[in-house]
Amino acid sequence: MNFKRVVLCLVVSFIAGCGGGSEKTGNSTAATSTAFSNPYLPAQGGAVWRYDVADSSESITLSSSNVIKNNGQESVELTWDHSGYKQTLRQKNNAVYIDRIKLNQVTVDNKDYQVDVDLSGDPVLLLPEYAVIGNMAGVDGYHDMKVTISPNVGPAYGEYTYEWSYKGAETVKTNTGNYEALHISYRLILLISVTTQDYGTVHTQVDINQEFWLVPDIGIVKLADYSAASSTPFIAMLSGFNKYKNENNVIAPLPHKITIPSDSPWKNIHSIYKLNELYGNWENEYQCDSSTEYSPSFKLSLNETSYTLRTLVTNNESCNEAEAREYIESGTYKLLGHDIIDTDYLHLELMPSSSEQNLYRFGNLVHNTQNFAYTHDINLAKGKNGELKFAVNTIPEKFVDQRLYTRLKPTKAKTPNIEGLEKTALVYFIKYDDVMMIAPEDDFAGWGMQVWNDKQCDSILDSQLKDISWEKPLQPLGYDPSYGIYFELKIKEGNTGCANVVIHKGNQKSVDDNMRLKLSAPLYSTITYKDTLISYN
Repeated sequence: MNFKRVVLCLVVSFIAGCGGGSEKTGNSTAATSTAFSNPYLPAQGGAVWRYDVADSSESITLSSSNVIKNNGQESVELTWDHSGYKQTLRQKNNAVYIDRIKLNQVTVDNKDYQVDVDLSGDPVLLLPEYAVIGNMAGVDGYHDMKVTISPNVGPAYGEYTYEWSYKGAETVKTNTGNYEALHISYRLILLISVTTQDYGTVHTQVDINQEFWLVPDIGIVKLADYSAASSTPFIAMLSGFNKYKNENNVIAPLPHKITIPSDSPWKNIHSIYKLNELYGNWENEYQCDSSTEYSPSFKLSLNETSYTLRTLVTNNESCNEAEAREYIESGTYKLLGHDIIDTDYLHLELMPSSSEQNLYRFGNLVHNTQNFAYTHDINLAKGKNGELKFAVNTIPEKFVDQRLYTRLKPTKAKTPNIEGLEKTALVYFIKYDDVMMIAPEDDFAGWGMQVWNDKQCDSILDSQLKDISWEKPLQPLGYDPSYGIYFELKIKEGNTGCANVVIHKGNQKSVDDNMRLKLSAPLYSTITYKDTLISYN
C-alpha cells in the first residue's frame, strides 16, 4: 500500500483559507455572523471568489460558509469547487489560524479516500496580528494533528511543520484592477501515517508550498502554487467577487484600485513594533574583567534602514585597552518580529555591507583561536531609565546558541564643528583575511576609489575629480593596521554634505551598489575631518 502525493487541485485549494478563522468550542452557544472580521479575507455566507488560471482557459471558484462566532472567536469553512476541498479557519485576537483541512481525494492502492486533518489542538498560525519579515518556522519544529481516513483502512495519525514569510506590500495587476496587496509565502508539510492489517504502517507526506496576495475588503487576488512536480507554478488571478462592498456598505463591482490603509498593522511594521523608539546612538561603558573570558563593549547606531555596530574586545589577561581589538560592521537589516526566546525583544537579522564575508564579524569573544564567534542577528528591547537591553546571539563552534546580554545607554550625537578644519575627509576601506583579521597592506594592492558629484551630492573639489576615472581611480593615501587603507577626499565650500563613491579593483566592487557617504553623520566612523570622527551608513 502506498499513499500518493496529493494532486495539484488539492494543493491549490489549501490556500483558500489564507485570511481568517475561529474554533468551535464545547457546548457554548454559537451565533451566525454576517462576515469574517479580518479585512484580508472578508468571508461570509454565500461569498464566492472567481479566478482565472494563467496560461489556461480554466476558471475556479472559492466559496464561503456562514461565519460562526463562539466565545470571542470566529470560524468559517472555505471550499474550492473543483476539488471538494474544505478548510476551517479560526480568528482570535486578530490572528488567523487553520483548524481543519479536509482533503477530498488521497489515493491508496488506486482507491480514493477522504482525509480529514484536525489541527485544532495546535493550529497553524496563518496570518499574525502584526506583520513580520522572514521565515517563521513552527515552534519546536513539529506539531501533532489528528487524522481520519474514510473509508477507514486502519488507525491514522500525523504531525506537521510549517514556515511562513511576509514578503512585503506589492501592487498586483488583475483584469478587475490594480491592488496593493500583502505578499505572503507559506509552506506546510503534513506527515500522515496509517497502520493497516494487510500492509503494516504506511506513510505519506503532503507538501504545500505557495505564495498568495491579500487585499483588504477583497481577499486573495493572486495565488502561486509551487507544490506540484511541474517546474512552473500554478497561478490563479482574481476575476470577480460577488460580495464586495463599497464605501456605502453596498455590494458593488470591484474597484479599479485599492491600497492598504495607512493605519494597517501591515503598512509600517517598524512603527507597529515600536522599533522607531530605538533609532539613534547607543553604547555601554568600556569594560574589562580579567576573571572572565572576554569583555566586549559596544556602540550601536540604528536607523530605519541600516545599522552600524562597533565591538571592542579586550585582552583579558592584561585588561590593556591599547591592546583591545575593534570590530566595526555596518549594513542593512531585517525586522523579524518578536524574539521567540524573550518576546520583550525585537529580533533583527543583520546583513553586512561587506562582500568579503557573508557572516557578520562579531569578534573572537570566546577563545583565543581562529574559531571566531559569528552572529547573524541582534535582539533589542527598551529597558528602564531609557536604557536599551541588547542581546547578541553568538554561534561559535563550541558554544552553540550562546547569548550575550548587556545594557546600552543613549548617547547624544555630537555634531562635528568643521569650522577651521582643513576641508579634507579620510575614507577607510577595511578588508579581512581568511581568519577574520584585518588584511596586510599587500592584500589591498590594486584597490582604488571612484568618486563623483551629482545634484544631490556635490561636495568634492573639481580639481580632484578631473584626475579620477574608472581606469585611474583615486589611490589610497596610506594604510592603517586597525582600519585598512584610507583615501583623502578634498571638500569644497558650500558642499551638500555627502559624497558618491565606489571602492573597486578593476571591475570588482567592494559592494554591489554605489555608496553615498554622509559627511555630517554622527558617531564614530570610517570618515574623518582630521581628528573629528564622523560616521556614515
